[in-house]
Amino acid sequence: MNFADNNILLILISLVFIYAVLSILVSILTEWWNAYFKERGIFLKDSIYKLLKDPLNKDYGYLFYNHVTIAGLKSAPDRDPHYISGTMFAEALIDIIAQQVVNNQKVKLVINADGTREYQMESNTIPNDIMERFQLGVSGMNTSPFADLLQSFIDKSRSGASENKNHYDLLKSHIEKWYNDYMDRVSGWYKTKQRKKFIIAGFIVAIALNVDSLNLLKVLSMDGDLRTRLVASAEQTVDNMKRDSTALDNSSNMMKTVFIERDNLQKSSAFQVDTTKVQELLCQFNKLDSTRRVNNVTAMKNIKKLDSTLALVSELNIPIGWSRSSAPLSWFRSSGEKATILSSSQNPGLASYLNARNNHPDGWDIFSYFVGIIISGISLSFGAPFWFDILAKFVNIRRSGKIPEGNQSTKS
Repeated sequence: MNFADNNILLILISLVFIYAVLSILVSILTEWWNAYFKERGIFLKDSIYKLLKDPLNKDYGYLFYNHVTIAGLKSAPDRDPHYISGTMFAEALIDIIAQQVVNNQKVKLVINADGTREYQMESNTIPNDIMERFQLGVSGMNTSPFADLLQSFIDKSRSGASENKNHYDLLKSHIEKWYNDYMDRVSGWYKTKQRKKFIIAGFIVAIALNVDSLNLLKVLSMDGDLRTRLVASAEQTVDNMKRDSTALDNSSNMMKTVFIERDNLQKSSAFQVDTTKVQELLCQFNKLDSTRRVNNVTAMKNIKKLDSTLALVSELNIPIGWSRSSAPLSWFRSSGEKATILSSSQNPGLASYLNARNNHPDGWDIFSYFVGIIISGISLSFGAPFWFDILAKFVNIRRSGKIPEGNQSTKS
């Protein structure tokens, strides 16, 4: 079977490509929400507090976030860091535990020969080696699961030490692994928590851009020019994704991988994407309480990426957007307004379908519109990484069915 010219596969590639591009908007909106409400930093802080919780000793979560190396990661006094590396975590924790030896020194009263009194620190010698101070710090802790865990790291470091790796390096590597394993679980918890926001953002994009999935399927099945254009852009995007080793969960990097060649995009006479209303909404949105809302670089960058993605959606010229001449706004025109009749010279089937849907809707058209919006909202909530991955698989399936150029003559 030749997948290269299979219409069903081409329709699926086109639809998945549309979902992938629109899902960038979902990622941007979710990123902006998290940045504005500082959710990444708050979630990471809560997770580290749970990791370092030790009711029988000190509040190590508080000490950790007030350590000079961690406090220096804050972009603002009220903005905790979004990411802390395993190496930085291990070094800060070792220093906090080792510092307990200095902080636990006791003061004693000394009476001099002349009868005067003065306070002096006890003459306990503080080791210069950080591993020794760390061991003393753990030994001075009350018995607790956290203290036992730290002691196990010390025992493993001593038993595994060699000429090439000293105790400190091994201790740090054990703490790093413990922290990184925990962060893997935290990432899963965070994604689960974000799922509800992605669904809300998916429906916002679907409604704001009037994305009717059932209508898209119908149009893609009937408009060969639009399908060809989208498939070509999808293949170019997949090629750029292969050249780009950056993780696709960053929406700005996703934007770079979507390659749109302006000169090769031919505008379809059947569609005129009208995103004017969406742009007006964005302008009004930008004016609302801008002094509080756009108060950091991240928020401003996300707004710029939002505008860039909307421009990209318009450039793709897919049948979405709000217009008085297309459903559902066309259903509310007064009887005196003349309906826009699409030319049927090139694609009479498509023109007949659009004219009937836009100008003479029946109960099924109205029902299918709402179903299409629901499908779009749920689909877009899966996020751009999911759809770009599916897109790459579909494009690879299509290419696996292409006939080598040297064998084209033999086929005929």
